[in-house]
Amino acid sequence: MTLLFLILFFNANAQLDKGVWLFAGSGTFYSYNEDLSTPTFNQTAKYTSIDVAASAGYFIIDKFAAGLRPSFSSYKGKVVTASVGSGGSTNSYRVSIGPFARYYFLNADKPFNILADASYQFGINRYLGVLHEKGKLNTFTFMGGTEIFFNSTAGMEILLGYTKKTVSIENSPGAFTNNKSGFQVSIGFTLHLEKY
Repeated sequence: MTLLFLILFFNANAQLDKGVWLFAGSGTFYSYNEDLSTPTFNQTAKYTSIDVAASAGYFIIDKFAAGLRPSFSSYKGKVVTASVGSGGSTNSYRVSIGPFARYYFLNADKPFNILADASYQFGINRYLGVLHEKGKLNTFTFMGGTEIFFNSTAGMEILLGYTKKTVSIENSPGAFTNNKSGFQVSIGFTLHLEKY
């Protein structure tokens, strides 16, 4: 146990040098209720969403890394009450991938660092209903925050940022394009691995 403590907390120099690999991962779970009301229709539904993202990058120069970021989202919903009909359920998933770039502002000898991270992802949007509706997904995200280093290899990041997302359905009579934008918080873990 003492050895584990020493490994995790006494070597707090981050690996931000040119030639180091960066791997990161984060996950989000979101559950919410939605009440929809119009002059002729009322509906109450419950939704859950799970988002998982990973990053694989390389430090091109000291303190600047770039790479690819794949992500997966699963979205499920069920109508609990509806004034017309019996309601139904919604299941969908979204898979995307795209480039990211990240810059660390402080020197590598600190136990934490301040960073900026930008990414663009494109992918597919699928509904698992009877019509097998499908479309596209485009996401732009800019985030900033801190990474706290446990040692020279592992760290935890806490980021706050802005996301703009465009989701479309294209092969259905109910085709649509939905634009969403807003702020988000992300918490994840990172690995900095030297190339030997």
